[in-house]
Amino acid sequence: MILNARYKRLEERKLIKISIFLGSLLTIWAIVVGIAGDSKSIIFDALFSMVGISLSGISLLVNNFIRKPDDENLPFGRSQFEPFAITLQSSVIIFLCLYSLATSIMDIIAGGKVVELGIALPYLIASIFICFVLWLYFKRQAVRLGSEYVRIEATEWQLDALLSFGVLIGLSLGYFIKDTKMAYLTPYLDPGMVLIISILFLRIPAKTFWKNVRELLQFAPDDDVENRIHEAAEQLVVEQEFLDSLVRVAKTGSSYTVEIDFLIPKTSSNMQVGELDLLRQQLYDQIKGDYKMWLTISFTTERKWMI
Repeated sequence: MILNARYKRLEERKLIKISIFLGSLLTIWAIVVGIAGDSKSIIFDALFSMVGISLSGISLLVNNFIRKPDDENLPFGRSQFEPFAITLQSSVIIFLCLYSLATSIMDIIAGGKVVELGIALPYLIASIFICFVLWLYFKRQAVRLGSEYVRIEATEWQLDALLSFGVLIGLSLGYFIKDTKMAYLTPYLDPGMVLIISILFLRIPAKTFWKNVRELLQFAPDDDVENRIHEAAEQLVVEQEFLDSLVRVAKTGSSYTVEIDFLIPKTSSNMQVGELDLLRQQLYDQIKGDYKMWLTISFTTERKWMI
């Protein structure tokens, strides 16, 4: 289903606002519990949520900014601000994971710390349930809207759920071994869990970071859209008995920049503008989809104008 651009934008903004509100409530609760229980892992959870809230606010601003019409300062549109914002989000999350990784190693070297499970338990159970439900909800909405913004929100809730679950496992383990021969490990469980979670968490934001950096640098997207454009251009070459074609495709945010050059025989150089426009329309009808596209189609008898 192709969604109206305005409807999609309004839905994205509504979902991001919901995420910010619920994230704020959980963050305040986590800060109180983390300080009261002196838990590094729960404070990390709170910091992660705070970063998520801040970045969601940035997404809200960018979402509103890119909808404005082109002007003389940005003649080619504002779609590049979408991967820029997502790259910023991912890089901050990567920094937070690396910072937590470093501090947890320092805590382990210093002898660790003991965290009281009773203080943290109600928060951790509630956080796991709420974050898991919100992850599934935002994930479904991201697919429905085809929105990278909402997908990032879903990822943040997923990471929050996994983080709270990991902390709960670590603290619960400490409770069960405190009266056994392995009790000496108890102080290392909290920073150890932060260390493990930080390493595991790095993969998701790193993957998102690289994907959006590629878009900012205008790498070819290597997706179904690009494949369809190449196939349509090659088909037109065969049908019209052209000599060659050159297709350039770049993806920036939700917008594709497409340039297609056709090399036609010199015997066809007298084709009328109306005839060429019909070919342009035919090609456009084959490659259009539920995405924005900056499309240029040209015809030449000289290969040098294609390069």
